[in-house]
Amino acid sequence: MKAAVLDKYDKNGCELRIDKVATPLVGNDDVLIKVKYAGVNPLDNMIIRGEVKLITPYNLPLVLGNECSGIVEEV
Repeated sequence: MKAAVLDKYDKNGCELRIDKVATPLVGNDDVLIKVKYAGVNPLDNMIIRGEVKLITPYNLPLVLGNECSGIVEEV
């Protein structure tokens, strides 16, 4: 699958790369969604700039995406 990947925090803007990544494994409490539409919201910008890393320390590289809709592929 293709994804927007963040390799490092950037306080001045956005350095993302679009890359092929492995399809995630679905655990007991997970749902795999085939994304049809995605949105960008203020949280995405805050994550890119590293503004939430003290509250939620994401492991980098990070596949971005907090807002989407699509078809449930697997539960």
